[in-house]
Amino acid sequence: MIEQQVMDMMKKLDTLDERSRMKLLSQVDEQRLELLGVLLKHLGTSPSKNVQAAAIYLIGRHRLSDGVGELIQRIDFAPGTERRIPEPEPLWEKYPAMEALISIGKPSVRGAIELLATDPNDLRRSLAVKVVRYVEGADVAEVVLQKAQAAEQDATRKALLQDALLRLQKLVQETR
Repeated sequence: MIEQQVMDMMKKLDTLDERSRMKLLSQVDEQRLELLGVLLKHLGTSPSKNVQAAAIYLIGRHRLSDGVGELIQRIDFAPGTERRIPEPEPLWEKYPAMEALISIGKPSVRGAIELLATDPNDLRRSLAVKVVRYVEGADVAEVVLQKAQAAEQDATRKALLQDALLRLQKLVQETR
């Protein structure tokens, strides 16, 4: 169904002026925003952890960067073992929001750093360090955190970012 819609749209491109082409192509962006809205609605209203995890997974899979804030808030969400249908390979591991943030990539880093500068929760901090590390790579992640820490004026935030640097260094040592 979607393939046919895309094909129909592509066929029209050669017959349109530049303004009309841009308008037609912007429909894809609108569809992405609609998809994000639907996924966020299910994430926020469904009592099922499977539905919530699936929404998180799809936000990451489609790299819907406008959902980063919601994923950061749920970085430590763990759906557990609510699966009713046995699966040989799960689509997500223990912390699907962390995985989704890594899949989204660079747009996730700023939110992860803000969490690291403000959130004292040990688990959430460890997950945010992983996001920065696996998005940026070990060496760049260290530079990014050093710059954030050096630029910080608030003593509490600065200390939390220093802790994040130590966590990153430990993670890098464990994963090499």
